[in-house]
Amino acid sequence: MNRFKHLYIYMLTSKVDYNSILAYLTSTINCNIESRGADALYRGLDKHSIAEMYASCRVKDIFNDINSNNTYVSEDVEYELSILNGAPSQQNIVYDGFRLQYLYSSMIDADESSLDNVHIIITDRLLATYNEEDMRYHLNTIVLGYPSIVSIEGIVEAPAKPRAFYTLYYYHISRGIEISVDEVKRIFKDAMLEHDDPRLTDVAKGYIMQALFYSMLNDAPFCDDKRCILYNAHWQDEVIEAQIRYGRLCAKHREMLDEFNKYNDRNHDVTH
Repeated sequence: MNRFKHLYIYMLTSKVDYNSILAYLTSTINCNIESRGADALYRGLDKHSIAEMYASCRVKDIFNDINSNNTYVSEDVEYELSILNGAPSQQNIVYDGFRLQYLYSSMIDADESSLDNVHIIITDRLLATYNEEDMRYHLNTIVLGYPSIVSIEGIVEAPAKPRAFYTLYYYHISRGIEISVDEVKRIFKDAMLEHDDPRLTDVAKGYIMQALFYSMLNDAPFCDDKRCILYNAHWQDEVIEAQIRYGRLCAKHREMLDEFNKYNDRNHDVTH
């Protein structure tokens, strides 16, 4: 187990409650926690360079790996500049998660790059990663690694809506009965998440814990227990079940976290 000592959280979104997440982490994991904004990540890069970085990560064709054919145009950079200057972002613009992760990692101070330090970025950009098996991109809630990236938009868009949502919608369509997607969403509002959903903060906490366990284990942290916040949910109702209805670790992973916290307590006593 990697017993890291420092956690750096970069908040690049306003769609979750920053103070609630910090309070949760402070009460849950025993390490030094520092919350940072975008300026601490970009470290003096000018806005045009940052905009070019994001533009270079944009996925325009889900069947085309941008790492083998990476092109962007001036309009992409202008859009990214507008976002950096506070304009509202458009939904469904997708970024290559691994490429963005690589670019973020190059920004992290070398003095904070050891295994003692964990970096997690919370963003509202929609991420996807390319799968060589089916040769297409798939949306992600989280990209694990260095640093780990939690996508708030991905939490909404990546897991499929409840099966009954599709059944009801296509039942009406197949019979020529008019029904809008928004109407079906209202019916299933308790079993799915929306972009302005206040529950996103609690869900984000669970995905941050997945990133922390990845850093502890140096491996995929996912749990088979659907009631554990480390469960790798592929459906919206599974996300809600694990992260909101239960919202805690299973007994096995709770024990692992307790061991981590006790070790850091002992280490703190020795060094002081």
